[in-house]
Amino acid sequence: MIRPRRAILVALAAGIAIAAFTPSAWRYRKRIPLTAGDALAVVKLDREVYTRARDDLADLRVLRDGEETPYLLETLTATSQQREQRAEVLDQSVMPGTGLEFTLRLGGSFKHNRVRLETGERNFRQAVRISTSEDGQRWSVARADGAVFDFSQGDRRISALSVDYPVSTRPFLRVTVSGWNKVGALTAAFVDYREDHPASREELATVVPQLAEDAKTQSTLATLDLGVEGLPVDYVRVDATSPSFHRAVDLETSRDGKDWTYLTQAVITRVVGAESLVIGIPETRRRYLRLRVYNRDDKPLAIEKIHLDGVIRRVKFPIVSSGIYWLYFGNPDAKPAGYDLPALLARREHIAEASWTAGPAEPNPDYRAPPPPAKPWSETHPAILYTVLGGAVLGLGVATLRFASRLRRPS
Repeated sequence: MIRPRRAILVALAAGIAIAAFTPSAWRYRKRIPLTAGDALAVVKLDREVYTRARDDLADLRVLRDGEETPYLLETLTATSQQREQRAEVLDQSVMPGTGLEFTLRLGGSFKHNRVRLETGERNFRQAVRISTSEDGQRWSVARADGAVFDFSQGDRRISALSVDYPVSTRPFLRVTVSGWNKVGALTAAFVDYREDHPASREELATVVPQLAEDAKTQSTLATLDLGVEGLPVDYVRVDATSPSFHRAVDLETSRDGKDWTYLTQAVITRVVGAESLVIGIPETRRRYLRLRVYNRDDKPLAIEKIHLDGVIRRVKFPIVSSGIYWLYFGNPDAKPAGYDLPALLARREHIAEASWTAGPAEPNPDYRAPPPPAKPWSETHPAILYTVLGGAVLGLGVATLRFASRLRRPS
């Protein structure tokens, strides 16, 4: 008797038609040691796959006993839900010895857990206190340890002007910004509800950087060589031993360590009781990264290591029967696989999942290198080409001599 969950997996696999697979075009494979069960198989991709497969992973294929099995590629990226509304600013005033205090009135009752400030102030780091109220008279502290900052130097400006607090439905907020001593420093305020589900990441590499000082820009260059291309890095974590700092940084990337492409700018900071040493970057798969830390007149940071993280990617597929499963990769000419499986899974009830670990990468014994591209006719028949060219040159010479002799004849 087939159990209900097993029947769903059998139906999913039976309803998908798979085109013929040609193993000779794939260079590598990994064995997946699993047994048939009632769950979807989940296999996390690793460094060996990233560095040998295409960047878009379009060449991944799952096979069982030589037959292609449909799979779903899942990327565990961050998700969020957000609704923002401009708040009415009331009673903006400076409290001696405290800072700027103001009240925000929201238009209606809705969930909110973040306030975003707009200001013309520059180069600051200030503490923020947030209280909430139902009637604008009685207040409860929602957060007492918030902070906002701005770093501006030349044409670079980096700021974080949003403060999170526990979810509230109260229509009034009272915000106190320590150190702001000018009425009108706040130009606008926005309140929103944001529910974040962070990405699931893993460490892909840890590198001891090559450090150099650039006296012209008063900065430290930390160059990273990952050793390979293909690792999908989107998070950089700096391991520095300096006790207290607040520095602007730039990040660049390169394929050869010579020609650099700008990625992003950020701020790394460490103060008493808090630090922020993580830099999010647009995902890159290049071998070299370079971190530029702007020290200005401060002492350079003591950077020991830099950790590089990437979002976890997994393949999922139904296990309908026992057999030997393989993950194939390493075909630059492969077309992206298209299956009905994602749509079929979306229409089904929740299906249990079971995680499996693929074995080490190995050369595909059936791989056959593609034939070299055909050479142009001129390269395969050089003797004929040179004979034709020689005849043409000779003919032109004879014609030129005849034309010159006619010009010398008297009228």
